[in-house]
Amino acid sequence: MTLTFAVVPTHNRPAELRQMLKSLGLPRDRVLVIDNASTPPVADVEAVVVRDEEQPPNLSRLWNIGLDWAHEQAAGEKYAVAVLNDDLVLPQGFMDAMVDALGRYGATIAYPDRSGRGTDWHNTEQGPVLMANRMTGYAFVLDGTANLRADERLRWWYGDDDLEWQAQALGGTVLVGGVTIEHLHHNTSTEQNPVLRAQTEVDEQEFIAKWGRSSWDYRPPAS
Repeated sequence: MTLTFAVVPTHNRPAELRQMLKSLGLPRDRVLVIDNASTPPVADVEAVVVRDEEQPPNLSRLWNIGLDWAHEQAAGEKYAVAVLNDDLVLPQGFMDAMVDALGRYGATIAYPDRSGRGTDWHNTEQGPVLMANRMTGYAFVLDGTANLRADERLRWWYGDDDLEWQAQALGGTVLVGGVTIEHLHHNTSTEQNPVLRAQTEVDEQEFIAKWGRSSWDYRPPAS
């Protein structure tokens, strides 16, 4: 049996957060909401809540807070943890589908596939996967036993790509078809905040310095 947890950073989206938690359907003690300086603070939600005041946020650090929490909660048991935005509406059975795919393919990370078809991406002989089909940063599920953590030098963007490329050197990643997610505010935070837009450019250069090429280069990184 695989224990399942979820990590949800949030900022000033109380209605969307409640809707997302309802669609997720995990017990309260299996979900960590990281309230990143919301006004008013997050309260009365079906999750454990911790407060983080850093602005602008370091999203990779917020993810790591949640990943460390899930690792503690699992207490040595086999587990998986979903990393989710606060503005998603998830289909029924989302976690079951992701965890099943991790097990069937021996993958380290599972992503929903926007094409709807799904593909065994961790088998790189099948070739590159179009970026347009990938739902990365706002919804993915990690195999907890891999003990992956986000690179906190990538403060706002590219942290998901970095995790993905780390995973390619382990069990790989898998795109799961037939899982349709509604994303209510796609890229809105970045588009409306010039500080975060500038941070994406810094993060891109940091990613290239680390891996030697852009995340838009589809070749899997050398292990």
